[in-house]
Amino acid sequence: MNKPIFLLLLITTASTLYAQKRPTHTSYKRQLNHSAVLASSAPKMRATVPRSLTDVAQVDQSAPVTTPTTLIPVPPNGIGEPTTDRNLALPEMAAPTAQTIRSYPVELAFNKTVSIIFPAPVRSVDLGSRDIIADKAADVENVLKVKANQIGFNETNFSVITADGKFYSFVVSYNESPVALALNLAATGQPITSTTQNIGSGSVHFAGAAASQSEMAVASDRILHKARRLLRIGATGSKMAVKLKGLYVKDNVLYYRLAFRNRSNLNYDLDFVRFFIVDKTIAKEASHQEIEVRPIYVHNDPIRTVKGHSQVEKVFAFQSFTLPADKVLQIQTGEQNGGRQLAFSVYNRVVMKARPL
Repeated sequence: MNKPIFLLLLITTASTLYAQKRPTHTSYKRQLNHSAVLASSAPKMRATVPRSLTDVAQVDQSAPVTTPTTLIPVPPNGIGEPTTDRNLALPEMAAPTAQTIRSYPVELAFNKTVSIIFPAPVRSVDLGSRDIIADKAADVENVLKVKANQIGFNETNFSVITADGKFYSFVVSYNESPVALALNLAATGQPITSTTQNIGSGSVHFAGAAASQSEMAVASDRILHKARRLLRIGATGSKMAVKLKGLYVKDNVLYYRLAFRNRSNLNYDLDFVRFFIVDKTIAKEASHQEIEVRPIYVHNDPIRTVKGHSQVEKVFAFQSFTLPADKVLQIQTGEQNGGRQLAFSVYNRVVMKARPL
């Protein structure tokens, strides 16, 4: 074979083998060239880098960013639809304020007692100083007695909590002649200005009794309008008679209806009416007294005179009680500046027959 022809064949074969070994490199180069063409045809965008924190909000103002908005239910003038104004601020919430409790002014003296009537039983008393003293009235739950513990003292205070959960505050000053000797909070909460006003003007609650004084007054008035229920229980002497006309019970309170009849020409000035629990064997001896029972309310108590040839009726209310088998209830009456004293006994069998109101 001719030598030039042999070399030409050898070169051709080598070129073919080299082209078959690099197809991937050629394809990859073509892809790069294609991507470069696409990038050159796309619109160019400038990247903005903020110089400081204040520039962050100013980046690309031409393209607004959509942010969520909150509906604030504050329509203008209170009419219309809720606004979406982002510049409208929410109203500030006011801080809670404590409620001021009224303080009652009270004047106290060393030689006088001021009584305060509350609408509910007294449960707690807190004195501001030792210059004043306070105590609940005997057998009464809603009456507080207050007085000065020494002559002259600086202004102080005290507070009271009642069974209904109410709180009362008082500011105390010293005065030898207090303007009011009674403060009735059970009715209007205003002081009773008359120094001679009876404490009974308020509604008084007695220990163990479920009725107030006003309720007992209404019950007693009903009793006086009822027909006589009891006969032959009483005492007579010197043309004067005392009779038990009825015995009733309501709200754990016993009501004794007594009638005082004067058949003489002389007035009968009633000095006392007392109730004693005594032994049966000595019931006829007035000097042998054991246990005195005091009424918690007396209806028609101001009437102290039974005029000649007339009759007066009273109702005595007691916290409910019964008598032991060997005891009786003795009722005694006495005449002021006179000798007409009467007494009679009530047995437990009569008490057990008390009629409900």
